[in-house]
Amino acid sequence: MTDPTIQPIPHFSTDQYGVVEFEGESIPCAFGGEPGRFTAFIMIQGVCQVIGIPVENEITRIQGHHLLQDGLFQVPFQFMDARGKMSSRDVPAITLTRLHTWLAMIPPDLVPDEVIRHKLVVTQKELSDVIYAYFGRRLLPQEIRAEDDPYIDETRRQVYEKIEEASRLGDRMKSIEGDMQDLKKQVDRLMVTISAGEAGDNINADQQEQLKAMVDILSRRYEEKHGKGTRGALINGLKERHNWRFFNSVPKGSWGPLVQDCVHLFHQMNPQGTQLPRVFELALQSISQNRLF
Repeated sequence: MTDPTIQPIPHFSTDQYGVVEFEGESIPCAFGGEPGRFTAFIMIQGVCQVIGIPVENEITRIQGHHLLQDGLFQVPFQFMDARGKMSSRDVPAITLTRLHTWLAMIPPDLVPDEVIRHKLVVTQKELSDVIYAYFGRRLLPQEIRAEDDPYIDETRRQVYEKIEEASRLGDRMKSIEGDMQDLKKQVDRLMVTISAGEAGDNINADQQEQLKAMVDILSRRYEEKHGKGTRGALINGLKERHNWRFFNSVPKGSWGPLVQDCVHLFHQMNPQGTQLPRVFELALQSISQNRLF
């Protein structure tokens, strides 16, 4: 039976996109909202794949928790199939404002990979430290704090001061956005760095989607050969060899060698005679088209 307390997931329409770097993996995100309430929408499926937990269970968990449900939306994302055809479909995404609260509530024993499970536990402890700095330290008597402060390392002390300063602001909801920009630079290993795009003469949107599809095909094949969770080595190798960080920051001059490298990796990881997927052929065609101009 359907739980009557679970409401349908609301839709959020946007055409602004980027990626997040999460544990070495590039996960699609979208951007939107009103001024002062601007946020990113992180694709839940991508985070679950990295952590190794069922996406359906987590969507149900988010829907049923009062701290998380207002951060859950159906957001349109662009996808390219193996034939190179683009389509748009709505997928569940969580706002950046609720992402770390969700991460803090994931039971570590659900995570099968020991390394990822340990990183999740460390992150949850760090989030608890942030909450302590925001709400708890100001409850300590002044004489206790005066005795304790000299033994706190300088980096942690500065983080505590910044967070405590934010906690004392009268109008928290309106002013904390600016303070959090400073805090996010100082709170280590919160696992997510946002890129809304980098300036420069970079590949176009169609080529970005082609690259995403090629990398996804190569990554899945790489994990078949080397085990789940190993795709980061392949992706990082491509990034290092061709000097790019995000799909929307690949220089046009790197496009040709990058596509040739992807084609070479495909042939290297598949039996001789395996047909090259359509998206690889489209990427090769785009190189030829660029050379005409």
